[in-house]
Amino acid sequence: MAQSENVRELWKIRGSLLKDINFYTRRGDEYQVTVKTKFFSLLYSAWSEAQFIQILFTRSGFSYSEISHILNIKKKNGIAQAWDLMLTDAMRKVGNAQTRQDLNNRLKKLKSLTKVYIAEPSELRNKIAHGEWINAINNKANRVNPDIAKELALLDPVEIQKRFEVHRFFGYIVRDLVQSPKNSFHQHYWTNVVALEKYLRKTAGWNIQSKKQHLSRKPVMKNS
Repeated sequence: MAQSENVRELWKIRGSLLKDINFYTRRGDEYQVTVKTKFFSLLYSAWSEAQFIQILFTRSGFSYSEISHILNIKKKNGIAQAWDLMLTDAMRKVGNAQTRQDLNNRLKKLKSLTKVYIAEPSELRNKIAHGEWINAINNKANRVNPDIAKELALLDPVEIQKRFEVHRFFGYIVRDLVQSPKNSFHQHYWTNVVALEKYLRKTAGWNIQSKKQHLSRKPVMKNS
């Protein structure tokens, strides 16, 4: 219950920060947009991790030993592998994904979402959290990693906003999987997947440039 409150609060902060980004985008203040975008990236990872803990501790979901094992993997190998393990353990409560192709396909689908929307953003989040806002340093700390530095420079607040929405659909599916593996997971899975894919098609061309064009048609308001 406490973590659920954290998740809701971080979602409210998302809305507030998004308003700030839109305000500075309208004004053409690229520096402020860049700064706020990095905070937006940090917020996304914080909200994602809060949701992970919220789902992990769902009542009647996992046993104490399962929770301990998943948290240990998170500590050793990071949040992305912990999500993968949680999905694997939860799917076992539905059936054997190794012998049932339908469950195997669903598990692969969910793990592919963790790769794109959790694993990849978490790497940038770690760089930003450790103060590498412009120059990303390699693991040996002896030179700049140009690829990651380029990704930092190209962070797009619209893409991060889309991640939030995709992650919401992902969260719906995983909560059903953990809370009601025999009923709600089957009942709602395709509804959520179809809604997710519809959203991805709708937003395929959305980025900061299209946002600028959209906002340029609106009057600049004072930031309260």
